[in-house]
Amino acid sequence: MMQRRQGDTILIGDEIEIQILESTRSHVKLGLIVPKKLPIVRGEIRKVSEQNRSAAQGAGVEPPALLALRLRSEMGLVCAGERVAPPRPK
Repeated sequence: MMQRRQGDTILIGDEIEIQILESTRSHVKLGLIVPKKLPIVRGEIRKVSEQNRSAAQGAGVEPPALLALRLRSEMGLVCAGERVAPPRPK
């Protein structure tokens, strides 16, 4: 555990500086000085983004022509001789 007071700074390497802007018993307000080339993202935002990417990969993408054919089939609008894609699991 590292205790710091308002106005103190913490250096990470030569390019990153963390400033203690405000400190009370219940919270600390930090300021970051970081090169623009380094992205800064809150942890909870990164977690949600990773969950969204994972869900999108698992969903798969059905080509529009197959989707249209499957929908026509489900609605009973398929012409004789048309090949119908099997129903997708729900």
